Amino acid sequence: MSYYQPRNLISLWVLFYFVSNLSAQRWTPEDDFKHIRTFDTVLNKTVSELSQIRPIEKDNIQYFTNKQYDQIERLYFRYNLCMRSLFDIINSYKDFSSESKYKENNVQAFILGYCATLTVYQYSAELVLSTSNNQLLIDKLNEEYPRTEIKGEGIDFIISTITNPDYLNNLDIANEFYQRELNENNSLNTSPEFSTFIDELLSMTTKLSLVYEKHRKTILDNYTILPLEAADLMQVTTIEETVNDMINTAGSQLKAIQEFLFTLTADVRMPLVEGIKLTRRQKKSFKRSLKPGDIILTFSSGYLSNLILPGYFKHVLTYTGEQNTKNKFIKDIRLKPQQQNLIKPNHDIIEANSDGVRTSYIENYLNGYADRIIVFRPILSDNQIDSVMKNMYSFIGMDYDFDFDLDNGEKQTCSEIIYRSYNGIGNISLDLEDIFGVTTLSGDYLLQYFINDPDTVLISLLIEHETKAGKAVFLNDQNARLYLKEKVPELVSSKN
Repeated sequence: MSYYQPRNLISLWVLFYFVSNLSAQRWTPEDDFKHIRTFDTVLNKTVSELSQIRPIEKDNIQYFTNKQYDQIERLYFRYNLCMRSLFDIINSYKDFSSESKYKENNVQAFILGYCATLTVYQYSAELVLSTSNNQLLIDKLNEEYPRTEIKGEGIDFIISTITNPDYLNNLDIANEFYQRELNENNSLNTSPEFSTFIDELLSMTTKLSLVYEKHRKTILDNYTILPLEAADLMQVTTIEETVNDMINTAGSQLKAIQEFLFTLTADVRMPLVEGIKLTRRQKKSFKRSLKPGDIILTFSSGYLSNLILPGYFKHVLTYTGEQNTKNKFIKDIRLKPQQQNLIKPNHDIIEANSDGVRTSYIENYLNGYADRIIVFRPILSDNQIDSVMKNMYSFIGMDYDFDFDLDNGEKQTCSEIIYRSYNGIGNISLDLEDIFGVTTLSGDYLLQYFINDPDTVLISLLIEHETKAGKAVFLNDQNARLYLKEKVPELVSSKN
């Protein structure tokens, strides 16, 4: 799982920086708004649960039990996971150039990215405020957690960020632009990409902007004494004058927004990393190599598909083949109407991400969304693959399990549906792990199991070309094993 690294992301908290190509974006604006609402709900629950963890006191000594330690790490991991996913959304709407994917809807895209940014601010502030009277918990949240790839001093850095005058000033400028567009722009709901949810987006963003003003005052009152020049900088009249000057210089309000976003983090050297892009011939070859029941592990630069425990591969999905009557493995599966509504005829994979358990396209992972892909084929009979598919499809529509707890069958992670669908079929015997004090299954375990399993065939490994960025290289079974033995020797048996 990619981790929340505040030092590298401070400017993203301000707002957006520029990239010129968003072709790897998998989601529509409406999808991303749903993601923001999902993470808003999960973060609200997570911060609340964290704040309720109180140390035990014995003989005038305060301490946390081992169970509480696991709970803190699990919740903090969930918190960072959601924050990283919000940054992924922010990244997707930071390009306002002529090459922007949503160049016809620059203002709406700005608002969607601003909504994600304010959500990050809200739960940064609320984590700080809700733990402020629990020093032992603050100390724990400042620790480094290597197994979940969380860096140390996280809370301290959050405080320094959300009290930074430049950061606050930039957010205030963005808010002034937002308020002006809200009051002056009569065409916000005319875009087909945004019209279905623009009212909800505006409502949520307006509420978040009020929360921002409230939390900003509380944070500044309790955590810093601003120098006079900083206080003056953040006066409303100063912000209005700054925006007016920007508009006058740029020639229009929209152009001022563009130039503001371009220059906001110009010193940042953190482009949104795109993964490998397969050529048309490579795509055809890759798709022809797949069969229903294949297990595919990926690592993606997009955090929304990295919702699994840390590892060399951070997401897992199953190839189903297209959803039609010619597919003998799924043609007789009976689904509820609400499940059928989530499936399109050319969907060919099942996965669990922040939307829940859904069918989707393998094509998404071949257009720059994945950095590496490995395909395993357990040796199963047709009847056994039928059983796997019936199991997999039974989970369609379930919510994502942000607790990563296999003891809870009401929600599912990507590795959970693999476990529940494949375990006990043929010779497959997957062991569960205890992580954070809950029963779960990591990407590293799945890699270790299938690459060393004599009843599983390694079909292919796709990696990035050593000298040609973004270009894919196919490695067959033997070369793939040699490559992985070098990269993750602890997971590959010496017999391979």
